[in-house]
Amino acid sequence: MRNRNYSRPYQVRLHTVQEDTLNKIMNDNEYCHRKNIISKSDVIRTALFSLCKDYELEKYNQRLA
Repeated sequence: MRNRNYSRPYQVRLHTVQEDTLNKIMNDNEYCHRKNIISKSDVIRTALFSLCKDYELEKYNQRLA
């Protein structure tokens, strides 16, 4: 397993629906295996990474315009 460089931990408050869905995801072994999800933190990091990537792309496109 490769060494990962994480920053400090963050506390995240989830809505009940989000927590229920997250639990369903974690209980679906096939889905987790396909998406390379090992923990709930992986799900949150993936979603945050997607949002960060979208933000950076939007800012880049604004600079070009």
